[in-house]
Amino acid sequence: MEIHGPGGISGPERPELKPTEAQSRDKAASPDKVTDEVNISEQAQLLEKLSQVPAVRMEKVEELKRLIEAGEYETPERIEGAARKLLEEL
Repeated sequence: MEIHGPGGISGPERPELKPTEAQSRDKAASPDKVTDEVNISEQAQLLEKLSQVPAVRMEKVEELKRLIEAGEYETPERIEGAARKLLEEL
């Protein structure tokens, strides 16, 4: 037997990979799903709640300041009402 060069020998070949039946079934059953996710920070949630709080009624604040400074705010009726509310909470 005489061999004259590498005539009948070829280089490496890639094997053909055929998808298995299970892989084909899985891919058909569940197509690639893309989902988006948003995480809102606790600070952003608090800011959102704060934006829903009604604005400060400056006229009411000024009226209360005036009553306190004049000594007219702490009337017996107000003190009794505050004490009643406090007892209700207990």
